[in-house]
Amino acid sequence: MTMLLRRAIAVLLTALLLPSMAAAAGTDGYRLAGILAVGPDYLAILELPGGQQQLVRKGNTLEDGGRIVLVDASRLRIAHAGRTVELNLDGSGAPAQVPVALGVVQEQTDNDRVLVRSLDTEAFSDALARSPKSTTTPAVQPSSKVRRDPAAETGRRLAPILNLPADSRVVMVNEQPVRSADQAIRMIEQAFENNETPRLNVTSATGDESRVYLTAAQP
Repeated sequence: MTMLLRRAIAVLLTALLLPSMAAAAGTDGYRLAGILAVGPDYLAILELPGGQQQLVRKGNTLEDGGRIVLVDASRLRIAHAGRTVELNLDGSGAPAQVPVALGVVQEQTDNDRVLVRSLDTEAFSDALARSPKSTTTPAVQPSSKVRRDPAAETGRRLAPILNLPADSRVVMVNEQPVRSADQAIRMIEQAFENNETPRLNVTSATGDESRVYLTAAQP
């Protein structure tokens, strides 16, 4: 697909978006102009530093070498060599600041199936408090149905803090199905308060499942 055709499609889709769509200014000259829900996937309308618009999805590579590694209902993430750019439809005009791996003292893994994260629980709680919640309605086509996925939202909030894959979905906490991100996070904090070991069942975009154990690091 040529750049001219991509731009024409992007302009057409932008015209179909809801008028209340929030457009967040990004970094490195990128701007996230909108996100469309298409079946089980999301497409993003990305404005490039030169002003061109391009329709992208996860896995696409940009002309400057950046690779789209995440597109969900409210975010787009571009990975470059040595840096990552994240754009958000949060209405604030600024990317969300997520503390990366804050509080993780030690990590262990067994073939990515069983993971252990030893945490400084105070730093972990502080990171959770500063992790942005999904408070905006994603911009979608009028005929599209907004999907709420509590497992994905929980994964979005926990993955950067616990150093988990960006596409992680937390489907269970302490053997209980995740029905809301706030409830799941509260269950984790409650387990620490009770001197218990929080246990997470995490799935990836490919369907692989991992078991994550969180332990409180000894002072």
